[in-house]
Amino acid sequence: MTNKSKIRSDWDFWLKFPNNVAKETRPQINKSYYFIYNCITNEILYTSDSFKEILGYSKEDYTFVEIINFLHPEDYDYVIACEKKGIEFTRKLTVSELQRFITTYSYRTKTTYGYYIRVQQSYHALEVNDQGSMTRAIVFHELIDYHQPREKDDFKIFDKLTNRYVQLENRFNLTKRENEIFELIMKGYTSLQISEKLHLSKLTVDTHRKNILAKTNTKNFMVLGLQSN
Repeated sequence: MTNKSKIRSDWDFWLKFPNNVAKETRPQINKSYYFIYNCITNEILYTSDSFKEILGYSKEDYTFVEIINFLHPEDYDYVIACEKKGIEFTRKLTVSELQRFITTYSYRTKTTYGYYIRVQQSYHALEVNDQGSMTRAIVFHELIDYHQPREKDDFKIFDKLTNRYVQLENRFNLTKRENEIFELIMKGYTSLQISEKLHLSKLTVDTHRKNILAKTNTKNFMVLGLQSN
């Protein structure tokens, strides 16, 4: 037996394995697709291969008008409310911060096949102009259970820097910087680590910590963490 044929025979188990696994035992992967959206011209610039397969539309046929028209009637007002929340949040950000946050919520949309699907939408800025407006966004859609009830906290904004969801309600009237530091404290960061991550002095971070406890009327962050959950 040659070395080449021996290598082939040695790896037969690997080559044959996928065909020997019953379909029902293979892990099921949620279908998803994504597209790049021009926020100025309201055009789809690029779509993943699964976009047309799942929705049935080509990118030329899927503009802002179609996105709105294909919404499930019962989700129409909810989507408007979510987008308004997203805009309200981004207005408070600096230009450099716009690409840091991911907005996510779910809704139902119609396909060309005549039925609705439920998607979990997540998007964030790809490009931002000098005026602080999002010019291009990448939008991800993951198919989720159509009959799954919408969660109370369905609308979320994820902070890629702290790797946590933003506390949108801000019950304690904390500033943006205080919220940022609070999130890092909840992740276990020390004052020194926070100062290095946010490019602040340790003294400034310690001052913010004192202000957070004063505003929330709590003695320590362990108690505050329990109150915020």
